[in-house]
Amino acid sequence: MAGTGGLGQRSRRDDADFRREKEALQAFGVELSDDHLDGYIYKPDCLKAQIEEQPKPWEVPLSQQIDNLLGPSTAMICQGPESWTNEEFLFEIREGIAYCTLNRPNANNAMNDGISAGLHDAIRILRQRTDIRIAVLTGAGKMFCAGGDPKSFQAAQATAGLIEAGGENAPEGLDSTLISTYSSALEEQESKRSREADAAKLARDMYDWATLPQFTIALMNGSAMGNGVGLVCACDTAIAVKAAHLTLSEVKLGVIPAVIAPHVIRTVGAANAKKLFVTAENCTMQQAKAYGLVQRIVNDTSDFPEVVKDMAQRVKLCAPEALATTKKCILNCLNQPLSQSLIDYTAQEYVRSRKGEECEQGMKAVTARTRPSWVSATIDVRDH
Repeated sequence: MAGTGGLGQRSRRDDADFRREKEALQAFGVELSDDHLDGYIYKPDCLKAQIEEQPKPWEVPLSQQIDNLLGPSTAMICQGPESWTNEEFLFEIREGIAYCTLNRPNANNAMNDGISAGLHDAIRILRQRTDIRIAVLTGAGKMFCAGGDPKSFQAAQATAGLIEAGGENAPEGLDSTLISTYSSALEEQESKRSREADAAKLARDMYDWATLPQFTIALMNGSAMGNGVGLVCACDTAIAVKAAHLTLSEVKLGVIPAVIAPHVIRTVGAANAKKLFVTAENCTMQQAKAYGLVQRIVNDTSDFPEVVKDMAQRVKLCAPEALATTKKCILNCLNQPLSQSLIDYTAQEYVRSRKGEECEQGMKAVTARTRPSWVSATIDVRDH
């Protein structure tokens, strides 16, 4: 009912009408509570309170929520760089910089268990290495990453705890038709569990890579598809060879790019993401740069070392902890409504950094006309 006293208010006439309607309905055995009309009235103060009650990422970090849901992160194949044995995901640590390379060139670096495990293990190591300032992600061969590997997907479905009709796991007392039905149902159930677990692990690793304390660089040595595009968007910046292309063709296969969606949307915005997701267009690097997905285009991979050296010189000027905290602050503030909680969070983060050792050292360096220690630290960029 529209009130004469403005939006969200009821007039005396409204109240009188409601009492008459309530009395009329009582004759039919229908009882209306006195607060029956409250659900029809817009209450902005209540809505604001509900928004404020939602947990904020700085109050309950997403990483903590993920750990609570999936358990603590553990090594999948390799515990550390010294014992690295994963040939499908190469991991090299140099002074101040780490190189991560998808190494399945004959399969266009399509993601399989080996690459997924390598990404996961590299992330665990990098989180503990505050001496590493830059993490580079690239691919071997002519393609950066072809997304998910269909062969690996089919193999995973075939071995995900499935049983054969009439097998030893079948219940007793069932004829062959019922056994076959039971087996098919169990296969589908186990396959669904496996798909959900794989998707959850990939989502976790994508988020963990995006929130690494290091400055992350995607070197697109070639084209990227599907999850490969997600890996590019999870990096802080992307440099690509001009002949590369990007495509998100999942909709053509009847699936959706859901796991990588947060990273792609955050990078290119909702309108561009819709265009990429829904049309499955083959995007050139010039288009990708216009979308904000790629920041720099080079002629070929031989240009990568100089570009990384240039980026390293810029990163060296930044205090490591301040860089990491800034990345976290950006992600925490992203898409958050302007509120007192947000204002308090940003103010507290500023004060915390202002009282930190890095700020103290930086201010002293300015006064003394010297350079803080992090500027002189070495970042040993590869020459090839």
